[in-house]
Amino acid sequence: MKTPKIAYCDTGFIIRLISSTDPLHNNAVGYFQHFLTSENCIFRLSSIALAEYLVKGKIEELPLNNIQLVAFNPFDATLAGDFANILFEAKSKGVLKVESRIMIQNDVKLMAQAQAGKASFYITADTSSKTMYDILQQRGKLDYQFIDIHTSVANRFGLFDFENTTED
Repeated sequence: MKTPKIAYCDTGFIIRLISSTDPLHNNAVGYFQHFLTSENCIFRLSSIALAEYLVKGKIEELPLNNIQLVAFNPFDATLAGDFANILFEAKSKGVLKVESRIMIQNDVKLMAQAQAGKASFYITADTSSKTMYDILQQRGKLDYQFIDIHTSVANRFGLFDFENTTED
């Protein structure tokens, strides 16, 4: 039996998936449908991302029948500490430019948990976290693909977008 692929969702992806008025909603739904059907993925949401979502959202809004909630554990924390050390070093050398230490801490925890959880994909709406991903990947720390939902699923995977075509 083939091991299923795993897609970790960050908070920004979940917000766009739930909010039908968000400009990235259709992209988020497109990725969600693509990964569930074409990639046969298991979606996972960290307890960290869940806590961030629940600042303004409600747990009842989430499609929990299609998303596994995963707790942040000591193994994830160990990996996150290693990742944060690399990123703080990159920040001190001017390679990484971020506005706050908190952003590194939250993003690095999610990225570490995705790596520890053997993710195939990390799905986000946070374009700025790509720099952190690139640094960690160049250091051989990440095995999964970074998916920024600012690019549609059709463009990302070379699919034909039937919903957004016009008739002649």
